[in-house]
Amino acid sequence: MKAERTDKRRKSGQVMLEYVIATAIFLSLVGLSALLLYAFKSFGGRVLALMAHSV
Repeated sequence: MKAERTDKRRKSGQVMLEYVIATAIFLSLVGLSALLLYAFKSFGGRVLALMAHSV
């Protein structure tokens, strides 16, 4: 009986850890996307100018 309870807790802890890891990965991807969007909006004109000048 006690072994079953320990198994359920271990499985519950593993599921919680997986959710935390998935959430952390999702938030880091959102943050990276926001950073890239900011960079491209800020420096997009310079990149286009360089490309137009080199062609």
